[in-house]
Amino acid sequence: MTLSALELLCELVAIRSESGNEAAIASHLEEVFSGLGWEPRRSGRNVYAVLGSGAPTLLLNSHTDTVPAGEEWTKPAFSALREGGRVYGRGANDAKGPLCAMILAAAQAYSKDAPKGRVIVAATCEEEISGAGLSSLLPELPRPDAAVVGEPTGLAPAVAQKGLLVLTVEEKGRGAHAAWGGGENAVLKAARSVQALSELRFDKTHPLLGRPSLEVTQIEGGTRHNVIPDRCRLILDVRTTPAYSPEEIVELVRAKVSGEVGVRSKRLKAMDTDPAQPIVRAALAASPGVVPFGSPTVSDWVFLEGIPAVKVGPGDSRRSHTPDEYIEEAELEAGVGFYRGLIKNYFELVKG
Repeated sequence: MTLSALELLCELVAIRSESGNEAAIASHLEEVFSGLGWEPRRSGRNVYAVLGSGAPTLLLNSHTDTVPAGEEWTKPAFSALREGGRVYGRGANDAKGPLCAMILAAAQAYSKDAPKGRVIVAATCEEEISGAGLSSLLPELPRPDAAVVGEPTGLAPAVAQKGLLVLTVEEKGRGAHAAWGGGENAVLKAARSVQALSELRFDKTHPLLGRPSLEVTQIEGGTRHNVIPDRCRLILDVRTTPAYSPEEIVELVRAKVSGEVGVRSKRLKAMDTDPAQPIVRAALAASPGVVPFGSPTVSDWVFLEGIPAVKVGPGDSRRSHTPDEYIEEAELEAGVGFYRGLIKNYFELVKG
């Protein structure tokens, strides 16, 4: 099969694949992999192929699912419109562009003078909502020695990314008739806690990610306008760094509020990779002049604990999830060359 990254991208953008609805795109990728001479393997709505043999094993992973298109688009969201050197469409940038570049780069790397080692190309589902795709697939795969997570980073490798800790604060009061008073207003207690949380400062910094951030993103309290509320709940979005454990952050929050602190989610941990690792050096050599950075956004990297990894790919993260999402055709082609170089560099570094 002769296929370009641009052709493949247009095919994939034209297949709607909102999270949970990736069956059609997975079936199409099975056909693409077969056309490349690979042996596709299907696991639910995940598709992968193992290229080469021997050690080490390098995982190239990106996701097939997208967020919904929503409104405010001025371009067609699912027609893969090519205009002005760009491809428009939901998922073009996040992350079908990186995925297509990975696939073509792996195909080129193993077409001749193949590296001595294995590359796993994995297209996984549900990254945008749960990570159930990669997290469920990993036990089926040969254990990777290193991994690349395909996300739009302008080909600059992220060697650290923030995690997500979701906390609740439950303030309790005493209900009463609003006209008579005499109760204990849980909403007022919550307001004091919000103010106290705004003054919380994190002292420890990470060299690339800086300090954690904390935002009160939801407040739920009261049942009727004429009843003093006896309950009020705060939802906290905390973007974490490896400098703090979840337990440390819970204790810092607990010291600031009067209510009961609960943990809704702590599975999305902050990640980082030693810049001396071969996978980081391989990525930097494939994109001369770029500087490694710390990413504030969460990705499937969180499921690769213990595996040296970088998050990197063509496109721009700021375009993700926006109306008229697009990727530059030149970015896509540069991505193919980048991943091809990364594969070559990695195996050369590891093999010495």
